[in-house]
Amino acid sequence: MVLHQERVLLVRLTYSRQAGRYMLPGGYVDPGETIDQAVVREVREETGVDAAVDGLIGVRARVEDGVSNTYCLFQLRYLGGTPRPHGRENDDVRWFSLAELGRDDPVEVVGLARLAATAVLRGETRLIPRRPLPGDWRGFDDERWRVFL
Repeated sequence: MVLHQERVLLVRLTYSRQAGRYMLPGGYVDPGETIDQAVVREVREETGVDAAVDGLIGVRARVEDGVSNTYCLFQLRYLGGTPRPHGRENDDVRWFSLAELGRDDPVEVVGLARLAATAVLRGETRLIPRRPLPGDWRGFDDERWRVFL
């Protein structure tokens, strides 16, 4: 979840059962990247925005049709770039304030995105930051290992 000036960045999806609704940008972890590297890449690819991870703010886990699916929510700090749609995965990118998320209007926001964004903007979440690896973790490095505590 990218934050900037008390607003969150959401994308309008063009696929899945959530097509036409706004959701947090995100995606899958590519081979060779850590989960926080993946979220920075996905945000850039889907929105054109550069952002930096501040920490983990939540986890959504579900089992659907016998398949487990885990979704990690990170809080990111806006660094720059003009939001623009990806074109294939989404057709709109925009900033939402707390007031906009609370309105009853035709703009549809996926429930998870509304719940998470509202909680963050109200200050109701706890940021779990990335920790540097202790020196006694021989053979492990900060480029390949991530610890959020």
